[in-house]
Amino acid sequence: MRMSFSGVGAAYRPSWGSNSAFFMAEDQLYLMDCGETVFGRMADRPELARCAAVNILVTHRHPDHIGSLGSLASYCRYVLGKPVLVASPDAGLPVILELMGICREAYQFRTDFSEPFPGGIRVTPLKVCHAPGMDCYGYYLSDGKETIFYSGDSNKMPEQVIEGLKAGTLAHVYQETTYEKKENPEHCSLKQLCECIPGGLRGRVTCMHFGEEFREAVEKNGFRAARVCEL
Repeated sequence: MRMSFSGVGAAYRPSWGSNSAFFMAEDQLYLMDCGETVFGRMADRPELARCAAVNILVTHRHPDHIGSLGSLASYCRYVLGKPVLVASPDAGLPVILELMGICREAYQFRTDFSEPFPGGIRVTPLKVCHAPGMDCYGYYLSDGKETIFYSGDSNKMPEQVIEGLKAGTLAHVYQETTYEKKENPEHCSLKQLCECIPGGLRGRVTCMHFGEEFREAVEKNGFRAARVCEL
């Protein structure tokens, strides 16, 4: 269940693309978030052309994570004729899409994660800490063979995710990472990751959502660094 990335940038790095990962499960395309640049970068991808349906897991409401959600949903529904499923524990997302002019017939919305998703994917949200006053979520994703975790924006790697890596129950973690540790941070720093992840496990952690270029430092410390998957 290794993911590809259409963009790896944080909010103020638009030239690197809004951070978003995607993968295929059978004939289903899965997107992790749909920020401002995602529709433009996914519109011509072969995965979108060949999939039977699109499933979008939303981590939180910041524009670099939902900025082109309405455009992608309406394009898939009305131009490509493909079903779109938007999923999040945040029951308020349809209100935002309605304000964008996207009616409910353009997509399905799901807050219930108790049953498998299309393509046999089990999705389990985990509330994470990112921005004050905003609910934010990471996601466990399992295809029945292995389980991975995608953090979304989070100011630390949750303890239960660290324990999953150590116990071997998590095959891989995709963790948003910044370089410098600031006061009252909203993002997880590389320094924090180095402190909490033993060296032998770092190859199973991919850092993403970069606000500056420090991928050399990420890899020097034994982690993987997300890179855009070219066409």
